[in-house]
Amino acid sequence: PVSPIADATNIITVGTAWEDPAGNAPAASTNSANYTVDTIRPTVLIGIDDTALKIGDVATVTFTFSEVPSNFSAADVTYDTTSATLGAITATGDPKVFTATLTPVSPIADATNIITVGTAWEDPAGNAPAASTNSANYTVDTISPTATITGTSNATGGTATFNVTFTEAVTGVSSGDFSFFGTADPTKFTSIVVGGSGTAWTLTVNYPNTGPNSQKNKTLGLNLNGGTDVTDSAGNVASATTYSTPQFAGNTPPITKLNPAGIVGEEINLALTDPSANHVGQVTLNISGVPTGWSFNAGTNNGDGTWTVQTNDPGALTITTAVNFTGAIVLPVTMNWTNADGTTGSTVVYNNVEAYAPGSPIFAVSADDHLTGSSGADLFVFAQPIANDTIHNFDAASDKIDLIAFSGVTSFADLAIANDANGNAVITLASGATITVLGVDAATLTASNFMFDVEPVTTNAGTMTISDGALLPLGGTIDNSGTIALGSTGSETDLEILVRGATLQGGGQVTLSDSSQNYIFGGAAESVLTNLDNTISGAGQLGAGQMTLVNAGMILANGSNALVIDTGTNVVTNSGTLEATGSGGLVVDSALANTGSLWANGGNIILHGDVTGAGSATISGAATLEFGAASDANVAFDAGAAGILKLDVSAAFTGTVSGFVAGDSLELGDIVYGSGVMVSYTANDAATGGTLIVSDGTHTSQITIAGQYEAAGMQSDGQGGTHVAYDAAAADHSMQGGIGNDILVGGGGNDAFAGGQGSDAMTGGAGSDTFKFLASDGASADTITDFTVAASGGDVLDVSDLLVGSGATADTIADFVSVTESGGNTVVSVDADGAGAAPAQQIVTLQGVTNMTLQQLLDNHQIVT
Repeated sequence: PVSPIADATNIITVGTAWEDPAGNAPAASTNSANYTVDTIRPTVLIGIDDTALKIGDVATVTFTFSEVPSNFSAADVTYDTTSATLGAITATGDPKVFTATLTPVSPIADATNIITVGTAWEDPAGNAPAASTNSANYTVDTISPTATITGTSNATGGTATFNVTFTEAVTGVSSGDFSFFGTADPTKFTSIVVGGSGTAWTLTVNYPNTGPNSQKNKTLGLNLNGGTDVTDSAGNVASATTYSTPQFAGNTPPITKLNPAGIVGEEINLALTDPSANHVGQVTLNISGVPTGWSFNAGTNNGDGTWTVQTNDPGALTITTAVNFTGAIVLPVTMNWTNADGTTGSTVVYNNVEAYAPGSPIFAVSADDHLTGSSGADLFVFAQPIANDTIHNFDAASDKIDLIAFSGVTSFADLAIANDANGNAVITLASGATITVLGVDAATLTASNFMFDVEPVTTNAGTMTISDGALLPLGGTIDNSGTIALGSTGSETDLEILVRGATLQGGGQVTLSDSSQNYIFGGAAESVLTNLDNTISGAGQLGAGQMTLVNAGMILANGSNALVIDTGTNVVTNSGTLEATGSGGLVVDSALANTGSLWANGGNIILHGDVTGAGSATISGAATLEFGAASDANVAFDAGAAGILKLDVSAAFTGTVSGFVAGDSLELGDIVYGSGVMVSYTANDAATGGTLIVSDGTHTSQITIAGQYEAAGMQSDGQGGTHVAYDAAAADHSMQGGIGNDILVGGGGNDAFAGGQGSDAMTGGAGSDTFKFLASDGASADTITDFTVAASGGDVLDVSDLLVGSGATADTIADFVSVTESGGNTVVSVDADGAGAAPAQQIVTLQGVTNMTLQQLLDNHQIVT
């Protein structure tokens, strides 16, 4: 046979040109039997619908033959069984097509794979393929990326950084892919930032390390969640980590913040310790942010606000503030050293230096603290809770220690005082709290060195500054005729009110910068801040959920950020003024006992808790005063105001509203507004006020309003919205109904009514009122309770919209409008097609109107057609 060819019809023919010996030719040609020729070798195509296999994938392999194979089987197929498994070969509806599933093996990564069909199979003619056939290459990657998470030790203050290293490059990493564990509270973190690419990523946590939300010295661990969108290039999802021990254990953050305190103009020990027991040579300290006029007892002033100190004893380093500074400031101290093995070390310490005026008490924060005595007689104040505190330069001959609110400690006999191994007196208090008096033998401390629950007195006639990120504790009586200024520019800045509390007097100022990160909070929940006559102003937090606030002075929210009063479950007591003038407003999260005044003076005030005490409240300008719960405050809209009184639970408002005029509005949060809302006003007998009633059919609000009002002036806005407003009743009103059965009441002016859909009851009141009926009203029939028929100045029916396109004229109007009397009332009906097939539709009943005709309405110009 000729090759390659396929020919199904072939014969061999012998013609008639030959003869037998006698000379006879055959009668006809003779044909052989048919024979076929098939010399075309068969072929096969191997298709794979997924050539990049990852975890969970299953590909379909399709074998498509050029001819029906006669003996094709799995034995003809070869592939790399270490990276995938081929399922059973299955016939399809087409005898030339077979399929099988290809499932990747796990875990493996193999970039080169093919499926081969050999030459042992044949076509129906018995031809074998010329050569083996290969599929396209497919890859297998069934290895999930895994992560190793470590905590870095070179963090800065208020920051903890986790290094997340993956076994291969990944994408899709975000903060939501991780979960925290440990004793730290993630809800207190100020930000969580994720960065990186490929295999190397970082997650940085920023958190407060001072104040009521401090996470300092807590543990923090990080795990990668499973089932996230963190994937490798093949699309495999990263495996979850299961760390059980926090990466930052026992010291979160990996940073030290110290709180040395003392007297301005005198040495204050910085409370530093040797960072390494095995360092070689001196430790180098680089100190930044040092104000002009401040100095250290060692080192070099670099002239740019930084100092460099080299010392073998960091614990001996002291700072002396300028004599004109009182308050607190944070100084970053970077310590570098060389270890015995030649490696280097570095750490950052943040020194929160607290400097009090000469003669003032020196207060300890509610944590570890170091206090330094001056050359004078000093009072060291420790209010519970404390941790492990240290006093430097204590003069047993003149200095005193005031212990406040320590359970079971009311006299010298209650104290446990003993020397430590270095001969320093250690005073041990409840719950393991201690006060170590350096350089003083326990035997030298007598009852004359101690005071118990004596309220300290601090006098400030100048400016006490708490700089950005700093903390200053105060307690007792604060005679402030000057200014205490919290100056946050973005970092948490704290004024800690110690137990049992602090009393502000002297008529001074406590100013908070325009930052949400200013905090005035209690050292414990029972701490009380009593403001007798100071003005506390600015933005930030008063209480932070941990303090009691008693205000007889002024609290003024005048920033673009909110001033938030949050005393947790403790009720705020106000006999002074709570005022808002800034765009950030004043927010009171706790309940308020108010016998003083609230003043939304161009700035909004929001009160989330119950307000009791029957105090006053004033709304000035375009401000909103919002009561989120029950309130008995008496609210006055100031003259010229265009404000909003918002009552989220209006049914629980028992105060009185006064000064409510045009431009003001009431917003009733518990009334479901719609077409069925009914607004009514009933004056009292003395005409000195009345009751506004607003109901949605389910909820009803009754608000007492002082002043003289007309019922028509009380209106919900035109779309059935959330506000009730008042317009002077002598003016002309436009009264719009909705889709329900509305009650619309006019005033003394020439009012315009449009009842809308539903059967509406309309009372025009005095004046010449117009009642308009619209085609969109549907088949509704309204009622007018006081329609006046008069040759001049009477009320008007406007049916023009109902007659659009009707062709009605003055001569034919009687075919379209009918007036009939029934039961002492007059019924007006409209037939839009006149004498046509459509029936007349009753549109309105005029209560008490008799002996009225259509011609009379036309003559009086009381009907508009």
